[in-house]
Amino acid sequence: MLAFMTILPDTRSTPLPPTVRALGWTSFLTDLSSEAIYPLLPAFVRGLGGTSVDIGLIDGVANAVAAVVRLPAGALSDTIGRRPLVILGYGISALIRPLMGLVATPLAALLVRAADRVGKGIRSGPRDALVADLVDPSIRGRAFGHIRAMDHAGAALGPLVAMLFLLAFPGRERTLFLLAVLPGLATFAVVWRSIHDAPTRLPVAARVALAPRLSGPQSLLLGSVGVWALGASSEQFLLMRAAELGVPAALVPLVWLGMNLAKSGSAMVFGRLVDRWHPRLSLAAGWLVFAAAYGGLALSGHLLIALPLMGLVGIAYGLAEPAERSLVARLAPDGGHGGAFGWYTLVQGLMALPAGLLAGWLWQLGPHGPTWAFAATAALATAACCLLMISIRADSIRRTATGP
Repeated sequence: MLAFMTILPDTRSTPLPPTVRALGWTSFLTDLSSEAIYPLLPAFVRGLGGTSVDIGLIDGVANAVAAVVRLPAGALSDTIGRRPLVILGYGISALIRPLMGLVATPLAALLVRAADRVGKGIRSGPRDALVADLVDPSIRGRAFGHIRAMDHAGAALGPLVAMLFLLAFPGRERTLFLLAVLPGLATFAVVWRSIHDAPTRLPVAARVALAPRLSGPQSLLLGSVGVWALGASSEQFLLMRAAELGVPAALVPLVWLGMNLAKSGSAMVFGRLVDRWHPRLSLAAGWLVFAAAYGGLALSGHLLIALPLMGLVGIAYGLAEPAERSLVARLAPDGGHGGAFGWYTLVQGLMALPAGLLAGWLWQLGPHGPTWAFAATAALATAACCLLMISIRADSIRRTATGP
């Protein structure tokens, strides 16, 4: 284990490339727009005559659609470049998301939400691959930490903007949805003017890019990510728990705000830690903190204990997310960052639906349902960490056998 804790040269003075900083702003603006809408969707769909089944179906189908397009989009970017697909993905979301303000049926809401997520699926892998292309491996953690910090800052501000808007203009959800076009257009302008492919990137043949092969270490990483993602269900369950423990409905958005601020701040700080530790060690630490936080939530039913633990969940995300992406980039073959990130985002996306179903089923098992749901999350995160440690051991044996 200590072999992976070697301190790397100090890279604090190395600036992030302008494109990486611009990608941070696109993440901020996109999540500001998206998260101003997402928390309002359940009540909005019910107002259209939808049921709880319709609400679950909208979220599940949207995540599944995004997952399906992630792998081919990431792999295709290894051939045609990252910029075209990043522009296409952000452009689709910018134009489609405001249409939620015009829908009249739950089916129309599903179609708009799914199309919005198609844009996310198209851009996710190419964007992360572009970051890996542009920065030196020694500062990848800081680069991905910057992207994730800006992403979560937008996610924190979005619901707050929505809440303030609706306090000033009660019942005007449709107007708010239509106004989402403004940050969407700003995002597209930043992408068009500031996002450029790495000049040294070597294109991969299409037949190779669209059928990417996984190495043993990549497969082990994806397996551990899949186990963790199965436990990492929607954070709506944390908000539900906060409400059950006594947080007034009007203040629940502040819990969401606090969690996302914890994610944003910790991603900015811990991105540098990832560069100074081995990414696998940072990822294992993040998952263990995640397991500890959910284990504490399973054991405690007191609000004053639960709220700090929910903040700790945010801190765990801030540590784990830059480490995951740094490790994906580290294990990817030359020229194959897009395919590697395509696989990574595909696995995460495919696990979203069963993760939500598992947590929802456990939640309904009587008065102790939340305890079982949080305990399952803690157990799966611990199992994922154990699988990751196996991959560390396997990689160490491989390096010893093949030489440095």
